[in-house]
Amino acid sequence: MDTLRIYDELCKGVEECGICIYVCKEEVFRPSETLNQKGYRPPVIVNEDLCTQCENCMIFCPDLAVVVSEKKRKKGSK
Repeated sequence: MDTLRIYDELCKGVEECGICIYVCKEEVFRPSETLNQKGYRPPVIVNEDLCTQCENCMIFCPDLAVVVSEKKRKKGSK
């Protein structure tokens, strides 16, 4: 099961925003090589195994484009 999800069409891209890349200390994200339908370059998940489920990417995303899976959060909080 995925622990992270990026909703590309909600994202305004790493050039316009990039907060998720900036706040992730584990370098889970990098800029995509493709554009979304709005012409923005969203981030892609490249190191999901390094994710600590800190939720900073989800908390600080102004577009609500990043989601940390609740099942993974519950499992990690035990």
